[in-house]
Formats: sequence, structure tokens, C-alpha cells
Amino acid sequence: METLSPVLTRHRLGSLEVLADRAAADRGWLVAFTDRTGGTSHRPYDSLNLSGRVGDDDASVQANRDAVGEALSFDPERLVLANQVHGSNLLEVAPRDAGVLGAADVLVVRKPGPIAAILTADCAPVAVAGGDALAIAHAGWRGLAGGAIERAIQAVGDPIAAWVGPCIHSCCYTVGADVVERFRDGGLPVEAPDRVDPARAAEAILRRSGVERLSIATECTSCDPRYFSYRRDGVTGRQAGLVALLPSA
Repeated sequence: METLSPVLTRHRLGSLEVLADRAAADRGWLVAFTDRTGGTSHRPYDSLNLSGRVGDDDASVQANRDAVGEALSFDPERLVLANQVHGSNLLEVAPRDAGVLGAADVLVVRKPGPIAAILTADCAPVAVAGGDALAIAHAGWRGLAGGAIERAIQAVGDPIAAWVGPCIHSCCYTVGADVVERFRDGGLPVEAPDRVDPARAAEAILRRSGVERLSIATECTSCDPRYFSYRRDGVTGRQAGLVALLPSA
């Protein structure tokens, strides 16, 4: 199988902008990360909020999901989400699944059809590709320290590549001593006595697990107004990390 060098680049698709990997799409994998721009939701969810659980209007959320589906060429009715709980539980997405599944922070797809998505507003969205599977993990500090990324890697078997989408960085992420201790106990990098960096921690986990082909978004969701950030704004929307196996032509 030809080697893939993962690269996330920004693409304007109609009114939306996404980070996506074109080479992955050529391989038959959808790997994409949305931001908050180009949608229909009003403040404080403006504007491309994709979560139906933050207080936004249901019709606006559906319109936003429809817009993402149109931009990325998938049926929004095939979108699969989890009830995210900041853990490391994993759910396998069946070919006919749709809507919100059970409690999990890692979703795995092995067949074309469903589009697996996790929703974030500072936590790291991490996609991992293997020979016949894609996984997407929701990795906040609890997920990073608790093995969410490792579960994703194990699920795809022999990992080929990984992508870390936009998340909060250490410039904006002050944490308590308990979080720093959990990171140090897990061998994860600590940036300062009161700061950690989810993107760097995700990279460390991926590399020590044998995943060397990585693309890591540099955007900080708290610094960059194009992204939703719970740490910055409190009540706000959610962007998405999405993966799917594309049907053969």
C-alpha cells in the first residue's frame, strides 16, 4: 500500500471553511475538521454550531449539519455522534447506524456509509487511520490521561497515519496541580507548573504508540476567533472532527 503523508490544509467550500486532507480523500478516507464560520446559528452559538446539546435552536443545528454534509458530499442523515463523557469508552459504528449512539469518546468506522463525528470546543479531536478502519477520538485532559487515543489506535490495528485537529494550546490552558500530576504520571509533556498542551500531549501519545505519520493543526481554539472555545466563552457551540470510509467509485 502506498505511503500516505498526512497534511491538513484549509479549504473554502461554499460558505464554509474546513481543515481536510486531500491525499486521505484520494485514499478513500474522509478526514475533516470544521470551524464556527458559515452557519446559521445566532449568538452565542454563532454560527456553525453542530451540537444539539448546548441550548441552540434545533432547526439551526440541523441546517448547519446539512451545510456540512453538502460541503463534504455526505448525507447528513448518516452522521453518527456519541454521548461524549470525557472518558475512553469506544463504540464501533455499524454500517446502518445514524444519530447519537451511547456514551463514548471514541468512534470507529469499518464500512462506507456512516460519518463518525466528535464535537469539541477546546478538547483535541484526533483521527487515526488503519488499513481498513478509521477512528475519531475526543481527547480532553481526561481522555488524554485516560487512554482515549490509545483505544483509537488499538481499534484500527496497524495505524498508518493520524491527524490532530484544532484544540486549545498551552498559551491559554491553565490547569490545576491534579491535571499536571496526571500528565506526569502518564509520561505526557507538561509545559509549565500550571499549563499543559493537548496537541503536544496527543502527539506524544501517537509517537510512542508507533504512529509517525502525523498532521497536527496549529490553531489554538481559544486564541483563534474562528473556533468555538468553552474556556474562552463559556456558553458556546461545538465544531466537529469527522471521519468516514468513502465508497469506491
